[in-house]
Amino acid sequence: MRETLKVLAKQHHVCGAALAVIKQRQLASIDTASGCLPAPAVNGDSVFQAASLSKPVFAYAVLKLAAQGKLELDAPLMRYLPQGYRHQFDPLKAQPSELVTDPRLAAITARMVLNHTSGLPNWASGPLRFEAAPGTAWHYSGEGYVLLQRAVEAITGQRLDQFMRAQVFTPLGMTHSDYAWSERIAPNLMPGTKANGAPRAGLTLNEPNAAFSLHTSAADYGKFLVALLGDDEILAQLSASPVAVDAGLGLGWGLGWGIERDRDASYIWHWGNNTGYRAFVMASARTGDGFVILTNSENGLELAQPLAQKIVPGEHKLFRSPILGTDMLNVLCNTLHICL
Repeated sequence: MRETLKVLAKQHHVCGAALAVIKQRQLASIDTASGCLPAPAVNGDSVFQAASLSKPVFAYAVLKLAAQGKLELDAPLMRYLPQGYRHQFDPLKAQPSELVTDPRLAAITARMVLNHTSGLPNWASGPLRFEAAPGTAWHYSGEGYVLLQRAVEAITGQRLDQFMRAQVFTPLGMTHSDYAWSERIAPNLMPGTKANGAPRAGLTLNEPNAAFSLHTSAADYGKFLVALLGDDEILAQLSASPVAVDAGLGLGWGLGWGIERDRDASYIWHWGNNTGYRAFVMASARTGDGFVILTNSENGLELAQPLAQKIVPGEHKLFRSPILGTDMLNVLCNTLHICL
């Protein structure tokens, strides 16, 4: 995979890429590459913003919490938030915010958040408005994950980063991971870049956010993926009854993960998109083969499909889905060489 990764990184101007490959539920290899000059130093412990790859790790911790009897997946989350829920207009800032009074909030459960049927929008920069009634339709929602985060923090009495360190990172030996920027991970953090490899002034994620603030390395996320694929109970739980996302492409959503089904095969997957960073993870629930690719490039998702074809071969219709979206800034940069 090392040579493949080098070719792809150079072809797509990805300055830093780190790939962890899982074979039969074991970490098989960690490879890195750079497609820029001068090439930055990148290794398996290099830290990237994992963006929405934060969600599956948080979901894993929530399922662990439920198994411990501390949270009920089908109980209203407001049971754990007797003081109510404050929606932040900007997920990076505590203020301005509002106490949400919409009565539909009382119907949202952890299961609805994890499978994106909470009815909440992805993000709301003003007052919180529902996209649909809770439990009725799939709408991808980072807002929902923040609501669940607040419930978990109330249950455990810990801030998200402290909870995740105790529940996941320390037990799995993920020593280069955190849900907020810190002096500890700063020396290994790769700076973000545009699609052409030019530096991108990214966001410093000082406050933990379950939806997008995970900082991690390929080695660490590989450890997480090994643990997940080796836990038959949680793996079955998260993929048992996915909600429909795109029936024509065989796509659904489970507890924290996208689910792709094709004949007798089932795959879990997720993508990440933060300013200056892109990431992707995918694995076969049947064979235990999979991979995670972390990049500090806005072209990083270009590596996902060719890597999937080599590591978990198949048609993988998910790459035809509009869920992954079209980044117009990348289109301008890659085709017209106008890199904003």
